[in-house]
Amino acid sequence: MPRADRVSLTEEGLAIPPVDHLSNRSVTNILLDRAFSGVPAGIPPDRILVGLFVNFARLTDKALREYDAARTELLAYVAPGTSLQTSCYLRAIDHMENCISALHRAVLNARALRANKIGRAGPRLTERQERRLAYSRNAIEHADEKLTGTSKIKNFGRSDPFSLRIANTSTVIGDNVLTYQEIVSAMTKCHNNIEIIRGVPTGEPGPSFPNATLRTNPGTPANSSTTLRASTYLKELSRLTVTHS
Repeated sequence: MPRADRVSLTEEGLAIPPVDHLSNRSVTNILLDRAFSGVPAGIPPDRILVGLFVNFARLTDKALREYDAARTELLAYVAPGTSLQTSCYLRAIDHMENCISALHRAVLNARALRANKIGRAGPRLTERQERRLAYSRNAIEHADEKLTGTSKIKNFGRSDPFSLRIANTSTVIGDNVLTYQEIVSAMTKCHNNIEIIRGVPTGEPGPSFPNATLRTNPGTPANSSTTLRASTYLKELSRLTVTHS
């Protein structure tokens, strides 16, 4: 029996932490470094290593933006008094898939940099964190092979979702669970590594240094007295049709 917080998605139970303290403009600073002062202090003037670092920062920024967008859509989906908005849930899946994929690629770039003695002083993901992130990414990317039975990995069970399912505290696909806390921890470690390699802080987002805004929805029409409200049952049924056969 799956844990309730890995199945349900409710306003009261949703626990997806913000990442407002992490700037998603690290790669912009790196490009400014290159334009005005050459490569960052922690990177030797080697084309491959510079490329790895730029890619590492770009993918970390991308993961942060996609996570922010997924979180925004989820909050809109569970907001009280809203009508049935399955489209918010669908967009949340899209953005969360992109976040997990970008974060996995960023971690691979960080590993390659460490193998070249760059960023060794920075925090790194634990073996368990890397494994769970990789398993979730692979399950997302190869869901078609699992459904058709052509994957060497264990096939989905009959009751398993065939797409990423987003729940109160985690994302779930097949047997693979990745919590929001794990995702935020991995992004934080990547962000801190970038600062250590550059040798200067990126700066916290704020009024004078905001995170880039990613608009995913033109807006919800104003509520009216004649608007029909979806029941909890109908909302859950709509969500399950996205991920289950």
